[in-house]
Amino acid sequence: MRFLCLHGGSTSGEIFEIQSGGLVQPLEAKGHKFKFINGRLNSDCEPELRGIVPPPFYNHYPRDVAPGEDLLKAIEYTLRTIQREGPFDAVMGFSQGAALAYSLLLHHLEKNGASAPPLFRAAVFICAGEPYELTGKSSFSIPEGDDYPVKIPTAHIVGKEDPLYAQGLKLYGLCEPSKAELYDHGSKHMIPFDAKNNDAMLGVIERVIARALKED
Repeated sequence: MRFLCLHGGSTSGEIFEIQSGGLVQPLEAKGHKFKFINGRLNSDCEPELRGIVPPPFYNHYPRDVAPGEDLLKAIEYTLRTIQREGPFDAVMGFSQGAALAYSLLLHHLEKNGASAPPLFRAAVFICAGEPYELTGKSSFSIPEGDDYPVKIPTAHIVGKEDPLYAQGLKLYGLCEPSKAELYDHGSKHMIPFDAKNNDAMLGVIERVIARALKED
């Protein structure tokens, strides 16, 4: 599978590639490919990374506020990138990038209808940020009943010490539960590198890939 990779706020595609190296490298060894892109807005550095990694830094849309029309601009910007650099079979996002990945799936569904092929066959959401309605004005609500907006196979990696833990669980609740895998690494807003967590996260992603390939 070929993955589109969307970084977190105030970082970059290059930083996300480093952060996710423990997952990406073994998957690349099995033939999967990953394309890391940058967001559309220039940004200051993520505070925890200041002085550790060099600029430039980017956001997909403004941080810590409802994005409003900037969400649609981020979606359109990313869709142009997909048109230019794609096709992609799957998407992997961290933090704000995970929330944007969800928005891309929702936008495609609302524009093309449930009968159209999905934008991606699988998605990996890591330490996801707040998922927003497509207006960008309010947070998305978990649906009642079984009408889940995202029905493709999904992996959800969260950490119980992450300030965004609740947002990651909310995004998990927006996806078809029979096709959703959840793993809590128990740590902060990060992708752990220790062998135990790395193997577990990798296993979750590989099961989601296998489920997506089986659905073909």
